[in-house]
Amino acid sequence: MTYFIKELRKIPDPRQSGKVKHSLADILLICILAITAGANSSGTIHLFAEHRLKWLQQFIELKHGVPGRLTIERLLKRMNAKAFKPVFEDIMKRIQGKTGGAIIAIDGKSCYTPGNQQGAAGMITMVSAWCSLNGLVLGQVETGEKKSEIKAIPELLKLLDIEGATVTMDAMGCQKEIVRQIVQKNKANYVVALKKNHQVFWEEATLYAAYCLSEPLMAQEYTRFSQMEKGHGRIEKRTYTLFHDLSWFEDRHLWEGIQSLVMVEAHVTRMSGGRVLSSSCETRFYISNLLDLHEAARAIRSHWGVENSLHWVLDVVLKEDGWATKSDRSAAFLSVLRRLTANLLKAETESGLSGPKKRFLCSMDLDFLEKVVFHSPLFVK
Repeated sequence: MTYFIKELRKIPDPRQSGKVKHSLADILLICILAITAGANSSGTIHLFAEHRLKWLQQFIELKHGVPGRLTIERLLKRMNAKAFKPVFEDIMKRIQGKTGGAIIAIDGKSCYTPGNQQGAAGMITMVSAWCSLNGLVLGQVETGEKKSEIKAIPELLKLLDIEGATVTMDAMGCQKEIVRQIVQKNKANYVVALKKNHQVFWEEATLYAAYCLSEPLMAQEYTRFSQMEKGHGRIEKRTYTLFHDLSWFEDRHLWEGIQSLVMVEAHVTRMSGGRVLSSSCETRFYISNLLDLHEAARAIRSHWGVENSLHWVLDVVLKEDGWATKSDRSAAFLSVLRRLTANLLKAETESGLSGPKKRFLCSMDLDFLEKVVFHSPLFVK
């Protein structure tokens, strides 16, 4: 608890000092506790503080009572998400030493602000680094729109101590400079999606893969295996193929460390009552500096986990898309707080509860809320 509050006090206060009644650290702590306990607006954050005043005063003085709803709302509008970055980074650096050999999925998630009169123009995107080993967000960078991820990814990579890990990204991150940074600066491996944003490369890869698979004499140029999964009315067969001879690719010297092209063929059959409803097939390509097919396949599969884990937590557990935030700045800052909350909920493992149940229990049981926030394993050196 002492460590957490100390970290919050490092954040610069954007308000005029002579007009401040409630400390920035106190209001931020209230926001984090309230969000963890189920709050989804400045109004419910204020309501939480009002009804938990005596409990809160065990940790913070609150000599002027509970900050009003408008006070909380005005502060959130003035907060810059970057101001919270040093605190988040310090917390996450405590666990980054455990990421060697892990899969680090870098992906962006857009936050829609339905209360914003600007509509789509007010949308923000948070680019996060999600670790498959512990299911935690290791770092995050805000960007104004989805296409700006290319600029945000290098900034995010600078925050990460991930030597020996494997970084996965979708086609947005398929850039020569980004790949070079992963290998040279982060000392990590990469598996990056290749799509039509590199039209010539993608076409050549498609033709080469088709030729290898159709020509028996080329069988020694690739390794291949398949996996089958069943559940929820669908059968999915994924066939992974790694091509290790890239001599046909003239620009290979421009892509740092590239050693392989990986093709994934996904055949999905949807069934009901023993009848086939539909079937589909999709082929995807990836570039990598890995030569082990099973290791590359594990990285690709883990990247999909960012959708099922982090994005699911933000959407389903924390109701991120349901926050009617009128300010882009407050939307960005609240998004940062939600990712910290997602980490706190994920790090609590003793209860054995799901994310939604942990959050519900936090709203009822103050001892459990105190355990999740103040006694999190994230704060243990």
